Amino acid sequence: MPTKFDPRPPGREDFPPRKANIRLIAKKRDRTPSRAAPGGEGVEGVAAGEAWTTWWLWSGFCVGTLFGSFIHLVGWRVPRGESIVRPRSHCPSCGRTLSAWELVPVLSWLALGGRCRTCRTPIPVRYPCVELAAGTLFALTATHAANPIAAVAWAVFWLLLLAVVVTDLTTMRVPDVLSLPGAGVVLVLSVVSGAQRPLAAVAGMAGCALVLVLLHLVSRGQMGLGDAKLYLSIGAMLGFWGGLGSLVLASAFGTVIGYGMRWAGWLKPRQPIPFVPFIAMGVVTVVWFGHPLTRWYLHAVFGGS
Repeated sequence: MPTKFDPRPPGREDFPPRKANIRLIAKKRDRTPSRAAPGGEGVEGVAAGEAWTTWWLWSGFCVGTLFGSFIHLVGWRVPRGESIVRPRSHCPSCGRTLSAWELVPVLSWLALGGRCRTCRTPIPVRYPCVELAAGTLFALTATHAANPIAAVAWAVFWLLLLAVVVTDLTTMRVPDVLSLPGAGVVLVLSVVSGAQRPLAAVAGMAGCALVLVLLHLVSRGQMGLGDAKLYLSIGAMLGFWGGLGSLVLASAFGTVIGYGMRWAGWLKPRQPIPFVPFIAMGVVTVVWFGHPLTRWYLHAVFGGS
């Protein structure tokens, strides 16, 4: 899967070249038939390719929303020490077990008007947002993955990231039970899928985590170590420079949005806010828009074409 962010200096061997680093945004060699010569079957081939891409897009979206619903449950229950298997999904307020139609991603929330059918307690908008985010990321992954292994690797990475977003939003914690085993799984998938070379993946893990640990020390604990553990996975998947870029963007997003929320009166002075959602925004931005942003930045700073 992309990372369209690859500022690798010439001659560096600790990170893969751009061709090897970009596995998701790749030519769909087997999905979109090439256009034939005029008078041939190119038009039909292109139409069939577009239909196939559309099918993958919507299939990925639907599957992603289902996984997003489950990963929200994981992110809600794990930091509370609850099983992710039992009991069945229920309203946290009145305890009523939810029926099947109340578990349809996004649509159930809309049909219920964002409230429990029994006690009328508001259902946080966080639920459909996580489901939509997972669906969108899965759809993009399904239509751009270079191969099935790459698709699985990035899907697992997205789910881990979303699960930690939920835990941070609800408890301001990044549980070790998610971040540490997740880092090992992501490292293996990153190498097997070709997202990163082995050396680049390990260097990305170590380098990104070290930067976060240093920030933890400099900030006297304001930057949590949970974020450093999360960056083990991010560094393994994006490499060091991609991970560092996501951190810079996360800080920018957090600053702008945080000041905006305080200006609107939604945050009190010195009130802490979860940082993992901004990390996720930075990661997504680097993965899909990293190279254009890098070119724009270099042009703005150094000029030239």
